[in-house]
Amino acid sequence: MNFLKFKNKKLFFENLSIENITKKINTPFYLYSSKQLNFNFNTFKNAFKKIKPLICFSVKSNSNIKIINELKKNGSGADVVSLGELKIALKAGIHPKKIVFSGVGKSYEELSYAISKNILLINAESESEITTINHIAKKIIKLYQLVLELILIFLLKLTKKYLPEKKEINLVYR
Repeated sequence: MNFLKFKNKKLFFENLSIENITKKINTPFYLYSSKQLNFNFNTFKNAFKKIKPLICFSVKSNSNIKIINELKKNGSGADVVSLGELKIALKAGIHPKKIVFSGVGKSYEELSYAISKNILLINAESESEITTINHIAKKIIKLYQLVLELILIFLLKLTKKYLPEKKEINLVYR
């Protein structure tokens, strides 16, 4: 279905006259059709329904948050190539487990943020990126271990404080 049509030699988009729109809005401008966007996305999605892939929209192609959010409503993920695009995808409501980070030359900051948000996939483009990802992941795991140990120490102290002295405490950590 195409929502861009001529009627009486005038161009319409979703039954809105383009001519009337140009009288109200300065040109040039972008005009999007959510109906056309949804139709196109779902037509593509239905072509692969037997294998149910994760379809990721390239945020580089259009970083309009409303468009990305509309695609999210249809089940789309996001393909990002920068920290800015990753933040846009998250702000548009794309679940981190539906975000793929591609592109060459990702910075330490970009990789750290992507890992901290627990995104689905980082496409490593070089050995140095793999080394950086490994380094960041080790730091995060150590941080989680430290927090867990502090919680366990706190629970042990709390348990000792509120249990009668004769009760045995068998709380093992580390």
